[in-house]
Amino acid sequence: MNAFSSLILLIVIATLSMSIVAYSNYLVDKRRRTTFKLEKMKIRVEELEDVVLVLDSVCEKRIIPKLINDEIIEYYEIMRQINPSAGYLKAGLSNAQIRANKLNDESIQRTLNRACKSDAQIARYTAYLNEALQILRKQHTEGKLSSDEIQTFALDIEWLQLLVKVISNIYQGHKSYDKQDILGANAFYKKAQNDLLKSPHPDERRRRMISQLADILHGNRKFLDADLMPESADNPSSTSNTAQNKESDMATEEDMTDEITSEEAVRANAANNEHMESRTHL
Repeated sequence: MNAFSSLILLIVIATLSMSIVAYSNYLVDKRRRTTFKLEKMKIRVEELEDVVLVLDSVCEKRIIPKLINDEIIEYYEIMRQINPSAGYLKAGLSNAQIRANKLNDESIQRTLNRACKSDAQIARYTAYLNEALQILRKQHTEGKLSSDEIQTFALDIEWLQLLVKVISNIYQGHKSYDKQDILGANAFYKKAQNDLLKSPHPDERRRRMISQLADILHGNRKFLDADLMPESADNPSSTSNTAQNKESDMATEEDMTDEITSEEAVRANAANNEHMESRTHL
């Protein structure tokens, strides 16, 4: 083999080696990008699952959380195409499909809870509702929702965001009332009423809530009707109020008794003085 042939052979071997190394690097990079993409989608799915959980506790109808859950199912289907062998993706997709069946059933009894215990929780619920609206608008652009449907959902979400603030303030008002902090309770009730007054939302329940909050502030009622605020676990109890009134009545009776006793003592002293004066004159 002459020098030229040897040179050609060396060039071929070097080219093949470089190709193999380049292909190996490509596979490693592809695997890395796939892993990163799957991890990113997995985090997104976990976020949306939390959104669905919260929405199912605040939405009167389950159609909105169901549509968000449909987005989760799509994510799982895409992830399974990327990595068909991942067992956790199959299990996640199965759970999302089971959840979809439950969300389709409006007859299942649920406990609504829009009463947040902190400003941070109110902000979290509001952010989740905003996130849901963005997803629904995306589904509208994809042709999955009609213009009428997206307008209805937008109004529903706007109403839910208002309810979260209003009911949370009423809840805090009830807690203050139970602690006999009437001024603090009225401040929360007034804040809830102001939020309702500032809102232009057309739902007829808004006016009813404004009227009933006025009754609460004037002492004519203690809590809203159950259809307006089903979160009734912390409503002020009539028994505690009755006990309070009894204590007040007893205190009043004691005061009256003290006054009568004082008056009798004054009269007795006056009579005694008159008697002493008469004896002195004698």
